[in-house]
Amino acid sequence: MGTIEKYGRFIQEENCFELTGEPPRKWRNIHYNQCGPVEYYVEATHIGDGHTRVRFDDGFSVELVGYDCKYLYIRDEETGKVFCPAGMPAPTLVKDYSCKFFPEKTEISSTCDDLRVTWRIFVPRTEAFEAWTCTVKNLSNRPRKLSVFGYALMPMNGKTHEGKGFGRNNFSDVYPEVGTVVVSNRDVKIFPKGFIRGYMTTLNNCMGVNGYRDDFTRADYSVSAPNILWGWNCDNRPGYGPDCAGIIQVGLDIPAKGESRADFLIGHCDSVEDVKALRARITPEKLDTLCAEQAAVERQHESMFSVNTGAENKDRDALMNLFVKKQMYSYLIDKSGFRDNLQTDCAIAMFDYPTARANLLRALSSQKPSGEVLHSFRPFNRLTYADKPAWILMTVPWMIKESGDFDLLKEVVPYFESKEKGTVWDHIQRTIRYMAKDIGKRGLSLQHFADWNDGLEPSEKTGERESVMVSQQLCHGCLEIAELAERIGDKAVAEECHAVFTQMSNAINKNAWDGKWYQRTICEDGYPLGSDQHDEAKIFLNTQAWAIIGGVADSDRAKSCMEAVDKYCTKPEGYVICHPPLNSYDERIGRFSTLMPLAGTNGGCYCHASGFKALADCLMGRAEEAWQTYIRVCPDNPENPISRSGAEPFSFVNMFDLVAQTRGKSGYAWRTGTAPWFTMVLIEWILGVRRSYEGLLIDPCLSKKVPKASVKRTFRGAVYNVNIDNTAGRCRGVTSITVDGKKIDGNVLPLFKDGEHRVDVVI
Repeated sequence: MGTIEKYGRFIQEENCFELTGEPPRKWRNIHYNQCGPVEYYVEATHIGDGHTRVRFDDGFSVELVGYDCKYLYIRDEETGKVFCPAGMPAPTLVKDYSCKFFPEKTEISSTCDDLRVTWRIFVPRTEAFEAWTCTVKNLSNRPRKLSVFGYALMPMNGKTHEGKGFGRNNFSDVYPEVGTVVVSNRDVKIFPKGFIRGYMTTLNNCMGVNGYRDDFTRADYSVSAPNILWGWNCDNRPGYGPDCAGIIQVGLDIPAKGESRADFLIGHCDSVEDVKALRARITPEKLDTLCAEQAAVERQHESMFSVNTGAENKDRDALMNLFVKKQMYSYLIDKSGFRDNLQTDCAIAMFDYPTARANLLRALSSQKPSGEVLHSFRPFNRLTYADKPAWILMTVPWMIKESGDFDLLKEVVPYFESKEKGTVWDHIQRTIRYMAKDIGKRGLSLQHFADWNDGLEPSEKTGERESVMVSQQLCHGCLEIAELAERIGDKAVAEECHAVFTQMSNAINKNAWDGKWYQRTICEDGYPLGSDQHDEAKIFLNTQAWAIIGGVADSDRAKSCMEAVDKYCTKPEGYVICHPPLNSYDERIGRFSTLMPLAGTNGGCYCHASGFKALADCLMGRAEEAWQTYIRVCPDNPENPISRSGAEPFSFVNMFDLVAQTRGKSGYAWRTGTAPWFTMVLIEWILGVRRSYEGLLIDPCLSKKVPKASVKRTFRGAVYNVNIDNTAGRCRGVTSITVDGKKIDGNVLPLFKDGEHRVDVVI
C-alpha cells in the first residue's frame, strides 16, 4: 500500500495536491514564466523557501535567491508574537496548516491567534518576477495591528554564457520611499554591460527596508530567531558584502473580521527606475489577474492529454494528468543540456508543439558544421559527449509524427559559430555522416568525453573508448531517418541510412556481444565495461534496452538481454544502471568508478534509464514487466513508499539510492528526463495511443492488472477519447477498434481535423 494519504491528497476538482501533514523532507513546487529571452525559475517548498534563478537569452544565469533563504513573517504589534505561515522557521506554533501545490502557484495557509494567513507564491507567465501575496483575515472581534516582513537573501552569483561561474561581489541600496531594495554584483568583468542587479519590492506602503542579512538576524544568522522576535524594525540601512538581502516591513491595520494583504515582488533589474515602472503598472488586482492567466495556461496544457488506469492508480493518474506537463516545461527553463532538451521536446510536443518546435530549432543552432553538437547550449559547455547528435535523429521524426509538420524540415538554422546555415534536413544529414565516421577501430561510436552517462569520463589509460550505447542509438536514428526520408521522397538518404545501420549493427554484434548481454563501452586496448568477465559492473541496463530500441538484437539476443536485466538489474526500489556497482577506482574506467557504490548511476536505481527499459519491454510485448517498471518509477511505489523515499507525489524523480543507510531515498525531483520518457511510455506504448505519420496508432501493451483504461488525447486538432478493454487479459494486440460507433480496419485511427471522437478498443 502507498503512503500518500499520510501526508495529503490530490484534489482533482481543484487541480492541486494538498499537503496536510509534515512530509518526510522538504517538498518543492516549481514556478516559471514562458520560455523566452528572460526566463524565471522559482522553487517553493512547503514552508515557502527555495531558490530563485533568472536566465537570459544567451544563457547567462543569476541566482537571485539561494536555498533556505526566503521567508515571510507576521508580527502582532500588540503582543509582539511572531509566526510564519508554515509554522517555521519562526518557532511559534500554528493551527490548521495546509499547503496546496498547484501547477500555477503554491498556497500556504495557517491560523495563529485568530489570524488566518495565506501566502501565495507564483510567477506570471508573461513577466520575469516572483510574486508573493500574504492575505490576512482577522477572525477576532477586535482590530489588529500587524507587521509583515518579507526576507530574501540574494547571493547574485551564477554562470556566464560560457558556463564560467562567478561569485558574490555585492552591495545593496535601499529605497524606502518605493519600498525597494536593490542588490548589485559589481563584477563588471563578468557582466560588461554593467552591474548585475536583483530587487525585492512591495506594492504596499512600507514601514522600512534593509539590505543586509546581519541587520535581520542575530550573531548566529538564524532565520528561526531573527531580531524581529525582540521588536526590531527595518531602519533603511544599505549593505555591502556576500550576504546582501532584501528585507521589507509592511504594516497592516485590519478591522475586526476584516481582511488585508501585503504583496512582494522579487526579480532582476537594470536600475531602481525599472522597479518604479514595474510598481506603477503592477497592482494587487493585476497580480490576481496574472495568476489566473497562468492557471488558464496550465489548464490548457492539462487538457491536451489525460489518463485513467483505475481507482487503485488514481494518484499516479493525477501526477500524469495535473503535474507532468509542468515538470517537462520547466525542464526547458532549468536545464541547458542538448540531450535534456531534445528528449523533453519529444514529449512536450504532445501538449505544446510550438514551444517544443522553437526549442528544438534553438538547440540545433548549437550544432557545428561538422555535425558535432555541444554538450549544452544555455550556457555553453563545449565538451564533446558522443550521444548528443543522436538525439536529433529521434526527436525530429517523433515531433513530425506528432504534429504532421513536415515543414519543420525546411526551417533554416545556423551552424554554431559559423557563417553556414542549413535546413533541419541538412542538420540531420550532417548528423548521420558525422556519427558514421566518428568511430573507433572496432567500428563503434567513439565516446569522447562521455556519452549519455556523464560519469563515464575517461582517464589517460582509457584511450579512444568506444560507446556501445551511442552505437545503438545511431542504429535507431538511422531507422527513424530512413523512414522519414522515404516519406519525403529522398531515396538516397534512405539508402544511406540503411547502409550505416547495417554497418554499425554488424559492428555491435561482432564486438560488443558478451555472451548473454551487450557490453557498455570498450577501451582502446579492448578492455570492456559491462562484461561477465569482471566481478563488478558486469552488466549495464542501457545497452540491453537500446539493443532492442535500436533494432540491433535479434529475437534470441533480445530475450537474453531482458532476462539478464530481470535477473541482475531489477530491485524492489527500481532498476539499476549497472550491477554490481564499482567499489574501487579503476583508471581505465575513470570517474565513474569513483562514484558512491549503490547511488546514482553506480548501482543505484536511475529512473530516467528505466524509461528506456520500459520501452524495450513494450517492443518485446512484455506487458507485465513494462507496467511494473512504471509502478516502480512512480513516486509511491508500494515496495518503496513515499514514507521511505521522501519523494513528492506530484513529481517524477531521477533516482532512488540503494546505499544501506539511505536505501530507497529519492533524488532530483523535477529536474529529470524521467518525466518525458514515462509520459511517452505510458500513453504511447503501455496504453498504446501512439503518434505515427498516418495518425494515431493503437497498439497497447497493457498488464492484466489494468482490465480497463482510457486515454484522452488531443492530436492534430482533434480530441480522441480512447477506451481500452483488456478484460480478456490478452494484454497486447487489437481485436477490434470502433470510432464514433463504426468499426474500422487496421489499427490507425482516422485523421480528424477537429471535434471530439470516441474510440473503443478491445485487446
